[in-house]
Amino acid sequence: MIALDVIQEGKARGHTFTFTTVRPESKFEFDETAHFDLLVDVFNHPHSLKSLGAWRNFPDGLLEKVINRNRFVHMHNAYADICNLPYLPCSGNANSPCLEKRGIGLSIRIALKDFGSSCFSSKKLVRDLFSNSLLNIFLSPLHQNTCLKVMQLSDSENNFVLKPTVDTNLFFNRKVERDIDYLFVGVISEAKGFYEMRELFRDKNIHLAGNVYPGLKLDFGTYHGKIAYDQVPMLMNRAKNFVFLPRWPEPQGRVVIEAALSGCQLITNDKVGATSFPFDISQPKNFGNPTQELWDEIENKV
Repeated sequence: MIALDVIQEGKARGHTFTFTTVRPESKFEFDETAHFDLLVDVFNHPHSLKSLGAWRNFPDGLLEKVINRNRFVHMHNAYADICNLPYLPCSGNANSPCLEKRGIGLSIRIALKDFGSSCFSSKKLVRDLFSNSLLNIFLSPLHQNTCLKVMQLSDSENNFVLKPTVDTNLFFNRKVERDIDYLFVGVISEAKGFYEMRELFRDKNIHLAGNVYPGLKLDFGTYHGKIAYDQVPMLMNRAKNFVFLPRWPEPQGRVVIEAALSGCQLITNDKVGATSFPFDISQPKNFGNPTQELWDEIENKV
């Protein structure tokens, strides 16, 4: 959603886009004459067997060619561009050899096309993606700090933290009765805090909405299933407290910002990108026009 917001703003400013992708569909529209390239989640979202290692299906040498001509902007929505395992299992405490790769099964190894033990971030292609970029776009201060820590890189003027792109006309406090004590919205998974929530809220009837990650059994709380996005604002307005206790350093967690704007009190930990911004995320005036600010910076760089 965030990348789409950025692209739509670019189109509104007169930029023309062509797309080269390998997932969810294969498409090759690479334009040799483009003024610059925008690389988004180059190494894909590695949360399914179909996505693991999918980036290797780009035409031979294409990524190297784009990166080495040094006229690209790099944006990533999570940690797929520094880690080829789902949900950054080291939580940003990277080692080489990677301790998390020790228990990986053969089927995963084959999908990844990775039979080694090195941290993915140590690959030259990965490091060049960050060091050769005109601009690296991060989704929160926490996201930036985690990536730089894993990569063992220093902050630079080529790094940009994008403020949250959130619809403040959709998410606001509607001043209705709040009949839900605790609420979670999002993918119900280990990385998003499943076990922590079960431990703390098993007896407090927490309400949960979203897909349950494969392999997990949801055995606590009131489950609303996956609900349509346009139903989320009213559900949040029914909640007194919004719970978000991830295991991994959540890159942003826009849902947390949406809950804050909807008037929920937040129950979080120090691993939420949304709460690492140096301003009150419950106040819509603090967001400004983030995609416009980003494109001002991109156009200045290119």
